[in-house]
Amino acid sequence: MASIIRVKRSTGATAPSSINYGELAVTMTNGTQANGGGRLYVGNNDNPDANPIMIGGKYYTDMMQNTPGTVATGANANGSTLSNGFIPILSVGSAGSPGLNATGFGAGTADASMPRVDQWNVDNLTIDGNTIYSNNTNGDINFVTNGSPGSNGHIVINDDTKLSFGANKDSSIEYDENGTDKIQVTGKAWVYNNGVEIVGGLVVDNIGISSNVISTRSGGGNTLYLDPYPDGLSSDGLVVVKGSLQVDGTTTTVNSTNATVNDPVMTIGDVTSVRTVTATVGSGTSAITLDGIVGVNTGDTITGSSALPGAGTTTIAYYGSAAGISTVYITGQTTAGITTTTQLTITHGYDTNTDRGIAYNYNTSSGVANNKTGFFGMNDSAGESNTNVPERSWTFIPEATVTGNVAAGVRGFLDVKGIYYQGATSGSGDWWSSGAAYFDATGKLTSTSNPAAGISTSNYILTTNASGIPVWTTTIDGGQF
Repeated sequence: MASIIRVKRSTGATAPSSINYGELAVTMTNGTQANGGGRLYVGNNDNPDANPIMIGGKYYTDMMQNTPGTVATGANANGSTLSNGFIPILSVGSAGSPGLNATGFGAGTADASMPRVDQWNVDNLTIDGNTIYSNNTNGDINFVTNGSPGSNGHIVINDDTKLSFGANKDSSIEYDENGTDKIQVTGKAWVYNNGVEIVGGLVVDNIGISSNVISTRSGGGNTLYLDPYPDGLSSDGLVVVKGSLQVDGTTTTVNSTNATVNDPVMTIGDVTSVRTVTATVGSGTSAITLDGIVGVNTGDTITGSSALPGAGTTTIAYYGSAAGISTVYITGQTTAGITTTTQLTITHGYDTNTDRGIAYNYNTSSGVANNKTGFFGMNDSAGESNTNVPERSWTFIPEATVTGNVAAGVRGFLDVKGIYYQGATSGSGDWWSSGAAYFDATGKLTSTSNPAAGISTSNYILTTNASGIPVWTTTIDGGQF
């Protein structure tokens, strides 16, 4: 005769309070986490376990009825007990190759039956497919490493891996380890809506900015353009320089059609120049590398740094240039270091034997063959055509040849309403009140003595010939006067 084996059972949701050692009991009502329904119990009298002990039941098996790998929306879980939650069951039905072909960290271990689920949710984060979501309203996604400020771990993007922005990967950042070994930014333009501070220098195309210097990049050409209106003509737009402007170099060309200067007195031929230190100068050295030595000479005074001997003022002992590097050697040695970009002032202490003035260009007719150069100013040397003319005389040359800042050529005419002799007193040999002007043996214009002084004898009489030209004579003819 068949036997029926039964366990102690209850239609309620309360765990049995006491059952015999080894005896089974079950509660049949669907349970929740808060009660004892849907559980299977076994009696146990050993401490510290209470009697009875929960060993399973429908409450738990309902949680494991979902399809392997299926987590999203609780699909395929037991609908009648879904409020109790369910246990994800990993699927091993597909292969995976973590980080395939990756450099840097390297690839993970490939698996032909990689365990996985279709979605994973942790608090406010959801991982689904290739996407991490925040699922609370306006929720941030934060990456926080372990460690103290300044030395904690990094959030690292692998070598040769792009960090892209936009659904269409419109712009990206990549550490190009297998190419340039630099950070590469590609795609759409970037806009910074706040201040940007870059330490160590910045290079944009062929323009470099470092410290307080803007320069062309090495190998990128030797011309730097400032174009305030690139969409206009070459002469359109305006560049405004606030503060004083210093131009170092050998040639300054102004191609504008109009030039104005507020300074009522313009100074040319300055005997001082400013040079920039281009390499750090150590303490106890006499060599200083500058951005140029044009116009520098032995005996020039150099100032601009308290590290220079002589309480910041010394002289140039000698100088030279090799492989494009200009160096001056000072008298004495530096007492401290001098940083790059330091501005040193050089006061020239020698006679350049060059003229000072204005050279100008003009054309006397059509055709470039008629282009001329004129000069007016101080002629440092004696007169070329008349060696009696003293050095540093005012000179005008309408068709001049200017070589090495020395002007030469035939002197031009002077068209004025009147000429005054200045700085000489009457009787000094330059001019006399009511005296007649005449040229002396050197070609200098001077004057006769005051007629009131009178003379007792005469060698010549100034008269005119038939053409009205003044001439000297020793004879007065009998004509009409």
